[in-house]
Amino acid sequence: MPETMHAPTHTFRTELRDGTPVLIRPVVPDDKRLLQEGFARLSEVSRYRRFMRALKELSEDQLRFFTEIDYRGHMAWIALDLSQSGHPAVGIARYIRYDDRPNVAEVAVTTVDAYQGKGVGTLLLSVLAQSARENGIDTWIANVLTENTPMLKLFKDLGARKAKFEEPGLATVEIPVPRDPKKTPRTAAGKVFRAVAREVAHS
Repeated sequence: MPETMHAPTHTFRTELRDGTPVLIRPVVPDDKRLLQEGFARLSEVSRYRRFMRALKELSEDQLRFFTEIDYRGHMAWIALDLSQSGHPAVGIARYIRYDDRPNVAEVAVTTVDAYQGKGVGTLLLSVLAQSARENGIDTWIANVLTENTPMLKLFKDLGARKAKFEEPGLATVEIPVPRDPKKTPRTAAGKVFRAVAREVAHS
């Protein structure tokens, strides 16, 4: 990775809905092992929902792509469980800017099965939104399997404007990145976005 590409130094400590303490920080090149171990803890369903194909493990090229990022056009945040030995990864969220649409980026979220439903994805997206705003991204595009109702609901709660169904079983959702976190939708996810924005602003 070029030497000019440095990860932001900010980290964010918080708790999940069940009280589990987590650290949210930017992904760094040394996270390849954490990502591979986290991938190994995903069910086949979760792997398919994220990659839309069957995968047994992440390849070396995929690990490099997912961890050696520029923190501007390609940004990723990872959540670590501070209550467990070795602080395993429990979730990750990233965006990748479109080359031909600099204000638009594809977004994806993955949460380890044992932590799903505890707010990991919402927390990660709230921090990722901060990075998006700082880097001139105002719209996220997400490709989501229609069977993945939890993710579709999360994006809807964040104000997703529309969903296209260009392929059977696949929805393309457009989500506005809130310019002002105070104006996020009055939903459970929007409440988390506002709380994280306040925490980051005062850290």
